[in-house]
Amino acid sequence: MMHENTKELGRIIRGSISGGIIAYLKNEESIENYPLGSLIAIHGESHKYLALITDVGIESSNQADSLIRPKVSEDFIEATIDVYKDRIRNQWVKLALIAQIASEQPKTADTMPSFFSILRNVSEDDVKKFFGIENYKTHWNIGTPKVPKGLEIEIPIDIEKLIELSFAIYGKSGTGKTFLGNLLAGYIVSYDLMKERVEQRIKLLIFDMHSEYALELKDNMGNKIANGIAYIFRDFFLRYTPDEYFAKERGLKQFKINYTRITEADLRMLSPIFGVTETFLNHLSRIKTILARDLKLNDLWIWGLILDIDDEDRLGKTNEGFYLIEEIKKRSNVKDLGELREKACEIINKKIGAPAESSFRSQTTKLRRLLDYPYTIKNEQDTIEEIINNILDSEGKNVTISMGRFEKETPLYMMIANLLARRLREKILEKLSKGEALETKVVIFLEEAHNFLGREVYRQSPFGEIAREMRKKGVITVIIDQRPSELDPDVIGMVWTNFVFTLTDTEDIKSSLLGSPHPELFRNIIPNLASREVLIYGEAVKFPVVLKVKDYNIVEIFFNNLIRKINKEILGRRESIEREFL
Repeated sequence: MMHENTKELGRIIRGSISGGIIAYLKNEESIENYPLGSLIAIHGESHKYLALITDVGIESSNQADSLIRPKVSEDFIEATIDVYKDRIRNQWVKLALIAQIASEQPKTADTMPSFFSILRNVSEDDVKKFFGIENYKTHWNIGTPKVPKGLEIEIPIDIEKLIELSFAIYGKSGTGKTFLGNLLAGYIVSYDLMKERVEQRIKLLIFDMHSEYALELKDNMGNKIANGIAYIFRDFFLRYTPDEYFAKERGLKQFKINYTRITEADLRMLSPIFGVTETFLNHLSRIKTILARDLKLNDLWIWGLILDIDDEDRLGKTNEGFYLIEEIKKRSNVKDLGELREKACEIINKKIGAPAESSFRSQTTKLRRLLDYPYTIKNEQDTIEEIINNILDSEGKNVTISMGRFEKETPLYMMIANLLARRLREKILEKLSKGEALETKVVIFLEEAHNFLGREVYRQSPFGEIAREMRKKGVITVIIDQRPSELDPDVIGMVWTNFVFTLTDTEDIKSSLLGSPHPELFRNIIPNLASREVLIYGEAVKFPVVLKVKDYNIVEIFFNNLIRKINKEILGRRESIEREFL
C-alpha cells in the first residue's frame, strides 16, 4: 500500500512564481479535502517545493454543461456522471510557492517547478526540514500546519527573532488574538528565564484592556477558559489595575494617576481624548501661568483647571481630598472653589482676552472627566514612575495593566498608556544621554493599537515616537488590532513578523498583507480562516504558513511545569550558597 505522503495527488500544469501555480488533481482525489491555506509539497526535477493553497476550483467540459437541462432525468444524469465524470471535469488547486530545497538549506522559492511536477502531501520530515524544530530555548512550537490530509506535527516560532523588532497580531474579535498574545507572552518570559547567558533581560509591559493577561481568558459568554499568562507567571509579574474592586478582590496593585505630576505637554497630548478644542490649547500655556503664578497654585495648577464649587463636598469626604481643597484655598486666598474659578476667569479675561475666558469656562468642563478616574494627590505616590523604574531594572518584574470595570472606558485606557509611554521614552533617552546602557529590553503589548498609531495620531502620539525612535534602542511594540487599515502605513512598514487571523474588510486584508511575499495570492486565504487559524509571515518563522494555534490549556500545563522546574533550580542554588557560607 502506498504511503500517504508519497502518494501522487496531482500534477503542475501551468502558472508562475508571482501569479501562482495551477495543479490538476488526480481523478480519485476529492476536492473537498483541499481547504484554502493548506500546506502542500511539489516534487520537481531537482527541487522540492513547499506551497500554500490559495484557491480551488472545478472546470467542466461542454458535455457536462449539456447534462444540466430541464428535460434530462436525474437518474440519467447521475448514471452518466458516475461513468464519465473523470473525462468531463478537471479539479484544480492554485498554489503560492513559499520555499524550495535541493541539496542546500531551504530558502525562499526563486525557481519554478518544471511542467508536470508531482503534487504530494507534506511529510513530517518536510516540516522539520523547512521550518526547524522546537528546542525550548529560542524555538517554541506555536501550532500545527493546515494540510489537506492532516499532519500532527508542530511548527516553531523563533522568539529571538520575534523580539528583535516589532510584530503584529491582527484579526476580528473572537478569532484568537488574545489566546495567541498570551501564548507569545508566555514564550517570551520562558525564553528570558531559560537563557544561559544573560546580556539583557526582557521585560513585558502589557496593556490589558479586558484583563485576559492578568487574570483569565474568557469565552464569548464571559466564562473562564484558562488562566492568563501573568497569573500563571505571577511570581514574575506585577499586576496593576485602576479598578479598586479588582485590586482588593483579585490581588492586583491599585493603579492611580498622580495628577499633580501631569505636565502641560501631557495635557496637550491627552486633550484630543477628551474632545478639547485647539483654541483652548492655544491659550493653555498662558492659562497655566495664571493658575500657577498669579493664583499661586504652583504644582496644583491642573486642579485649578478642573475643580469647581460642586466638588468641595465630594472631595472633602476623604482626608486626601480635604487636604487638597484646603491647600488650594490657602494658596490662592479664596473662601471656596467657586471664588477660585471666578478669580481665574477675571485674570484670564484681563490678561489674555474674552475668547480665552470663554474657552476656559467651556473646555475645562470636558477635563472634569478626570475626576471619575482613580487618582492620587500625594507627591510620594506615582504608579507610573514605579512601573517604569521596575521594567528598566534587570532585577524588576514584567508588568500588566488591566482595566477591570473600566474596560470600555477608552479615554482612561488611552490616558494611562500615553502617560506611561511618554515617561518611558523620556527615561530611556535620559539614560542613553548619560552613556548608560539599558539593562532591559522592553516589549510593549498594545491592544487597540490604532488609538495610538492610527493615521491621525501617529505623528503626535508618544507611541509613534517609540515606534520610530526606540525600536533599535531596546523598546519594541506588539501591535494588536482588529482594524489594521486604520494604522498608519509607516507603522505597518516597521512590523517584522505578522500574525493574521480572520479579517473580512478588503482594506484590512490589504493592510495586513503589506510586506508579505505574495499579497495578491494570500488575499483569498484570510477571510476563510477558521477560529484559531492564523497566517504567519515574517522574520520569526522561516516561511509563510497557516497554522492552527495550539490549545492554550495544554500550554498552561507546560508553563506550570516549567515554573516548578525554575523554582526548584532557584531553591537548589540558594541551598548551595547557604551550604557554602555555613
